[in-house]
Amino acid sequence: MKLLNKLWELYERIVIFFLKIVTGGKADQKLIDKLLPFAKFCLVGVLSAIVSLGCYYIVVSINDELYILGYSIGFVLSVLNSYFWNSNFVFHKTDEKLKTITKTMMSYSFTFVLGNIILYTLIEILKVSAFIAPLINIMITTPMNFILSKFWSYKRKEE
Repeated sequence: MKLLNKLWELYERIVIFFLKIVTGGKADQKLIDKLLPFAKFCLVGVLSAIVSLGCYYIVVSINDELYILGYSIGFVLSVLNSYFWNSNFVFHKTDEKLKTITKTMMSYSFTFVLGNIILYTLIEILKVSAFIAPLINIMITTPMNFILSKFWSYKRKEE
């Protein structure tokens, strides 16, 4: 876990460095505090996308008619992956684990259903390639997952 913490700190420094470059050195702490969680969530999203797409493409390479099964397996594994990273490195919430993972599964389930509808529409109706469709799907569902995670799954009680 120490190595992961060091890698995460390095990622944070890189994001802050680029924020300062993009803003011409005018990124104050308030702006950094607003944008850093989203940048972290995006990295988790990339890691989860790799897990999800990896599962999806393995199943589809065996039988391209099983794209829903591949998407489903990838979904479950990517949510568990997201939960680990978001709990420990993005939102730093390690208490109430059962409640948090339940909310995480529920919020991701919403985008899972939406993602299945998007996949079906893209592949069956619009005839988009089964290899391209999940990439479009992820670009739509990732921002929704961030909003649900930040404001519901990992929301902290007001003190």
